[in-house]
Amino acid sequence: MEWPGDFPEDHAFVELLVPGVSSEMDFEQLLKDTEEKLNLNANSIEQQLKELQAKMGDSRAGERPPSPSDCLQWFNLRTQLRPVTTGHQELLYFFRALQQYLRSEEEGKEEVTLQLLLNVSAQCGVCFPCTPSSSSSLHRQLTASCIHLVHTVRDEASIEIQEAWDDVRLQLRRHLLDRLSSRSLEHPGPGHISTLSIPERVHCLQQLFFLYPESEVLTRYQSLRGHSVLDLLLSTLSSSPGAETGFDRLAVGFRSVVPALTQALTEELHVLSRLEPHTILGFLNVAYLSTVARELASLMEREYETALRDNTTLSSKIKKYSARSRATVAPMELPMKNRSFSLTSHQLRALTQLACSLLRFERTVKELVTNVTFIDCTGETPCVKGILKKNREDSHVTTDGKKSSAEARLHTPEVQVLEFDWRSAFRGLVPHMAHCVKVVLDDACAKSLQQEEALHSSGHTSVTLSRTTITAGNTQLREDSFYTYSERETPRMIAKFWGAIMTELDALLPLAAACRESSLLEVRSSFVEACGRAAFAMLGRLQGRALEVPSSAPLKNLPALLATCIYVHQRLEHYHGRLKDSNTTAAKVPLTLLPIQKYQDTVEALRDQLISYCIQVCSTCILQDAESHHWADPKPFYEGERCSFSVQMWFYFLCGLRSDLWAVLPADLAKEVLGQVLSETLQLLVQRYARARPSYKRHLQIRCDITALLLYVEQLMWSVCESPEALVSSSPSSAVAVIAGGSDWPYQIRSLCEQLLTVLVIVTAPLSLLYRIFMIDPEKESTPHQPDSPVVHWLHAINPDLFTEQTVRDGLMGQAASVCQLRLLTSDPGRNPRLLLRMLLHRDCHLPRMLLENSYICQENCVEMSTENRRAGDDFIAALFNLFSCLNNVPKALTQVLQPYLERAQIWEHLYTLADTTRTVPVVVSCVRAMVTKSTNSLLVHLVSMVMGWQATEEPSGALFKQNVPESILAKIPKEWNYVPPDARGKETATKTVIPLTIQALSFIFTNLPLAVASVPLPIRYLFQVAEKQLSQHSRQLRSVGLLLWAMQACLIQGLENPHTLEQISGLALDRGAREPLSLLAECLPAAMGIQQKGVPKPTVHKVLQALEEKRPKWTNMQLQKARKLCSDSVFERGRESGVAAAELTEQKIGLMLLEVCHKAGGSDYLRQIYHIIQGNEELLMFKLSGSTNSPSNPPQFVNLDVGSEGHVDSAGFNPLYQFDHIGKNKLDQSAVVDWAWDWPRLLPAYQGMSQVTFKTLLANRWEMQEDAELEDGEKCMVEELQKAYFVCCCSPRPQDTPAADETVAERTQGETQPSDKSAAQ
Repeated sequence: MEWPGDFPEDHAFVELLVPGVSSEMDFEQLLKDTEEKLNLNANSIEQQLKELQAKMGDSRAGERPPSPSDCLQWFNLRTQLRPVTTGHQELLYFFRALQQYLRSEEEGKEEVTLQLLLNVSAQCGVCFPCTPSSSSSLHRQLTASCIHLVHTVRDEASIEIQEAWDDVRLQLRRHLLDRLSSRSLEHPGPGHISTLSIPERVHCLQQLFFLYPESEVLTRYQSLRGHSVLDLLLSTLSSSPGAETGFDRLAVGFRSVVPALTQALTEELHVLSRLEPHTILGFLNVAYLSTVARELASLMEREYETALRDNTTLSSKIKKYSARSRATVAPMELPMKNRSFSLTSHQLRALTQLACSLLRFERTVKELVTNVTFIDCTGETPCVKGILKKNREDSHVTTDGKKSSAEARLHTPEVQVLEFDWRSAFRGLVPHMAHCVKVVLDDACAKSLQQEEALHSSGHTSVTLSRTTITAGNTQLREDSFYTYSERETPRMIAKFWGAIMTELDALLPLAAACRESSLLEVRSSFVEACGRAAFAMLGRLQGRALEVPSSAPLKNLPALLATCIYVHQRLEHYHGRLKDSNTTAAKVPLTLLPIQKYQDTVEALRDQLISYCIQVCSTCILQDAESHHWADPKPFYEGERCSFSVQMWFYFLCGLRSDLWAVLPADLAKEVLGQVLSETLQLLVQRYARARPSYKRHLQIRCDITALLLYVEQLMWSVCESPEALVSSSPSSAVAVIAGGSDWPYQIRSLCEQLLTVLVIVTAPLSLLYRIFMIDPEKESTPHQPDSPVVHWLHAINPDLFTEQTVRDGLMGQAASVCQLRLLTSDPGRNPRLLLRMLLHRDCHLPRMLLENSYICQENCVEMSTENRRAGDDFIAALFNLFSCLNNVPKALTQVLQPYLERAQIWEHLYTLADTTRTVPVVVSCVRAMVTKSTNSLLVHLVSMVMGWQATEEPSGALFKQNVPESILAKIPKEWNYVPPDARGKETATKTVIPLTIQALSFIFTNLPLAVASVPLPIRYLFQVAEKQLSQHSRQLRSVGLLLWAMQACLIQGLENPHTLEQISGLALDRGAREPLSLLAECLPAAMGIQQKGVPKPTVHKVLQALEEKRPKWTNMQLQKARKLCSDSVFERGRESGVAAAELTEQKIGLMLLEVCHKAGGSDYLRQIYHIIQGNEELLMFKLSGSTNSPSNPPQFVNLDVGSEGHVDSAGFNPLYQFDHIGKNKLDQSAVVDWAWDWPRLLPAYQGMSQVTFKTLLANRWEMQEDAELEDGEKCMVEELQKAYFVCCCSPRPQDTPAADETVAERTQGETQPSDKSAAQ
C-alpha cells in the first residue's frame, strides 16, 4: 500500500470544472494549465528519483548507480538489501523494556511506543519484523522474510526475541484496533459509526501496516467495520417507531439506515483510497454488503415466521392485521410445505418500499465506487456474485483475531464486482410475492372497472377526471426519471378509473425491477402478466366508452379518453424500459405481454375519431344555417347589424374545443388537433363563400362574415402557432420539420385566410373602385406579381397596428415581436420553455427588466413592502439569477436583467465587500457569493488536506515527545543503531517547518487561480466587470487585481480564518495545530497579491513572500494577469464575434441553452416560476408593451410576484356565457364588425396580378353581375365594360358556364390546402 509522501501539492488537479458552454479563452487557459501541470509533475517525479538515486548510490559504495526504473522497484514489498547484524541480547533487552513499559499504568504509552519505533525505523533504517501473527491463517501463506530498507534485524533471532516482539505488537495492535472500533459515547445514535476522522483512521492503519502485513491488517479492520455496520443496523431498527411492526418495521428501518450507511461507506472509500481497486471491492463486499445482506436475510426470516403465524391465523379467524385496514390475499394452493401462508397487500407494499431503499443504496454505492476506483460498477449488468449461506456461526469475528469465514473472501484473486446479495433475502417469499402481486393488481383492476361501471350506469355519462400527479410522485428511484416524458408530452388529466390501477402498478414496479435474479423472476413475470391483463381490460373499456360518443356521451369524453390512452401508453413504455434487462436470465420475462402497440394504435384511432367528429359537427350542424346563408334573399340579414349565426357558433364551438383539449391533452398534441380542425373547417367556409352569389341586400353580410372570420382566426392562431415566425411567415414549413414532428397547419390556415380576404375584396369592394383599379389603370398590370400571391397580408389587413407592412415584409421585430411572443406564450396550452427562454432574452432581456422595474422591488417605498411581497420578490430575483447565470452563450444577459435593480437598490457596493457574512445583504448578493465561494471552496478543501497531511507528518512526533520516552527504554536501544532522541521542538523549529508549507500552499493557490476564475460562469464574470466600473471610489485597491479577484481572495481569506467553514466543506476536524498555518496563509495571501493591508506585516509573512519570490521570480504577477485576462472585455467580445449575441439567437442555440438550463439543478423550476409570474401579469405586461391602445381602462399598477404555483388559466376554465360574445378578453361588437373600415384604395391594387380564373369567378359572384340586379346607368356601363374585358364570350352580357366556374374556384381553394376528410365534409 503506497501512502502519500512529499509530492508537489501545487501541481495537483482540483475539482474546478469549467462550464460546459464557456469562452474559447477559458478552454485555452484550461489546456495550457493542464499541460503545465503535467510537465511540472513529470519534472518533480524525475527530480525526486534523482535524489533517491543519489542517496541509494552512496549507500551502495562500489556498485553501479541504479537507473530510475530500478529506483521504482525499491517501492515493492520485497527487496534484497545488505543486512547488518544486531546483537541478540541487546535486541531482547530492548523488546522486554518495551513490554514492561506497555504493561505500566502510564497514560499514552502506546502512542509513545509507536512513535519511538517509527522514529527508530526512519532515523536508523531499521525495519522491524512484519510477519503475520501466529494466530493468523495467512501465516502459512506468506513468507517469513521481513521488509528491509537500509538495515535489518537478523532473521535468525531466537524464539525469545520473536515472542517478545509479538507481545509488543499485540499490545500495540489492541490499542490501535480499539481506537478504530471506538464509538461515540456522546452521540450513540445510528448515524455515528466511528469517532475518528478520516485522517486519524488513515494514520492508525499506517501504524498497523508498520507492525503487520497489509492483508492481515485489512482482514481485522474489515471485521471491525462489519461489526460497526451490524451495530448500526440493529440500533436503527430498534429505534424505529413502536407503531411499526413486521415488514413495515424493516422498510422504515432500512429507509432510515441507508443515509448513514452511505455516509460511512463514503468515508471508508476515502480511507482506503490508496489501496488497489480490487482490494477495495473485496473489502466493501465483506465488511458492508455481506453484513447488510446477512442481517437482512436473518430479519426477513424472522418476519417471515411471524407473518406465517399471523396470516395463517388470519385466514381462519376474521380479524385486523393491525390498526389499519389491510386486505388479505387468498392463500395459494401449492403442494409445498407452508404454502398456505399468504401476504397481505399492505405487506407487499412494505416489501416494495424495502426494495426501493435497497435499490437506491445499490445505485449510490455503485456510483461512489466507480468514482473512486474507476471500475465501472454502474452498468445494468447485475453485480451479484455468490449465494449467502444460512449458517452464520462462522461469520462472527472478534477484535482479538478469531478466525472468520469472511477472511479469505477479501483476498480472492482480482475481485472486480460488487456483491449485492440482499436479493437473496427475498427468495423465501418469491411464491407468496408473485401470487400477491397477481391478486392485488387483478383486484385493483376489477374494482376500478366496477366503480366506473356503477357510475356510468347511474347516468353519469361524462368521464370523471383526475390529475396526472402520480407521475411526479412515482419517481421513487432515479432510474424512473430516465423514462419520463417532458411536461409538454404528458397529459394533464386522465380518466379517474385508470388512476387507481396506475397507482398500484407504479407502486409495485420497483419490486418487479428488483427481482432480476433467476430465482426471483417469478415475481417479475407475475407483475408483467397482471399488468398486461389490466391494460387489455382497461383498453376494452376505453374503446367502449369512445364508441358512445356522440350517441350517449358528450364530446369532451373523447379528449379525456385520448389523454388516458396516451398516458397509459407512456407508462407501459416506462415499464418496458425499467424491466428490460440485458441479463439473459431476466430476458426470459415475456415483456411482449405489455400491449404497447395496441395502445399506440388506439391513440391514433381516438385522435382521428376526435378530429373527424369535430369536423363533421361543424359541416353538418353548426355551419348548416339556411337563414344566414340565403344569399338570394332580397331582405338583409337582421337588418345588416350582425354576422351569421353559423360563423359565431363555429368560433364558439372551437373555443369550447380548445378549452377541452387544453385541460387534458399534452400541449403539443392539443395544438395539433386544434390546428387541424380549424384548418379543415375553415376550408369548408372558404368554399362556401367562394361560391356565394349574394343579392344587393346580402352582399354586406358576406363582408361582415368574412371580417368576423378573420378576427376569429386571428384569435385562434395565437393558440396554434409555435413561434412568431410561424404566425406571419408566408412560406410553408420545410419538409424536414414536418417529418420531424412539426405541423404545417399554420401555413394552411394562413393560405385559407388569404383566400377569404380575396373573396371579400373582389366580391364586396365598391364597384367604382374595382372598375377604376382593374379598368382605368391597366398599366399597373405590368407590375410583376406571382399568381395567387397577394401582397397584402391578411393579418396586416385585420390588425394593422400590430402587423405593420414592415412586419409583414421583414418579420417581427422590436416591440411587435415582444407583444406576439407574450400572446403566444399565454395562449399556449402549457408552458413552452423554448418560447419562454427566447422571450426572456429578446430585446436585451426587455421583458424581465420590465417585470423588475414595475414591481415593488424597484420602487422608492420598497421598505414598506409586506413580508409576503418581500419574500416573493426575493424568490423572483433568485429565480432570475439562477436562470441567467448559467447562460454562458449570452454572458451579458444577467447584468442586463439585474442592472436597473442593482442601481436603484445601490447594491454594487455589496460586491466589493462580498466576503463579509456579518451584514444582512440582498438576496442577489447571496446568490453571487454562493457562485464565487463554490470556486474558492474547491481550493480550500485541497488546502485543508495539505495542512492535515503536513500535520500528520510533522506534528505528531513533536506533540507526542512532549511526554518524554522513559530513560529506561532509551538506554536499552542497541548501540549499533546510533539512535539519537529528537529534541523537543521549539517555536523556531515549528516556524521553519510552517514556512515551506505556506510557500507550497501559496504556490498551489496561484497555480490554480486562473482555473478558479474560469470555473466562474461567464455571466457572473461580466457582472463583476460592470460592477468594477461602477465602484470608482475603490479604483486604487482594484487597479492591480480587479473586482472578481478581489472578491475571490476575500472569500479565500474569510474561509481560511473560519474553522467552522473549513470543517463544514472538508468534513475534517481541525485542531489548533492545523488552524495556525491556515491563519498564516490568510495573512500571506493579500500581500502576495499586492493588496495593501493595514499595519506592519509579520516577519514570518515577509519570509514566506521573499522565499516564494526567490523560488519563482515575478511568477505571482504572471498568474494574476492570466486570471484577470479571463475577466477582460476580449472574453465577452469573442462571444459576440462567434454569433451568440442575443439578437442572433437561432432555434438551435435556444435549444442548446434550454438543455443547459434544464440540466442545472432546479433549472426547470426557475423557468416554471417565471412563467407563472408572466402569466399572472399578462394584462399589465401587454399594457406596457403595446401602449394605451386596446388596453384596459384601469390596468394594474405593479407587477404581482406572488401568483402561486399554478397559472390562472387552469383555474379560470371555460365560461360559456362569457365566451359567447367575446373574442379573447375583448367583447364582440357586432356593429363594429359590420362597419369595419376597409382601406379599399390600398387593398385593391394588391390583387391586380391575381389569377385570371379566380378573379373572373369571384367577379361573376358580385350582385351587380346578376341578371335581375337593379343598377344605375353609371353602374351598368361599368358592369358591361368589366364583362367585355374579363369574360370569355364578349357578345353575351352575362358570364357563361358560371357553375363550372364555381367548381373551378372551389377546386383551386381546395388545391391550395391539404384535402379534407371526405367523409367529414359530406
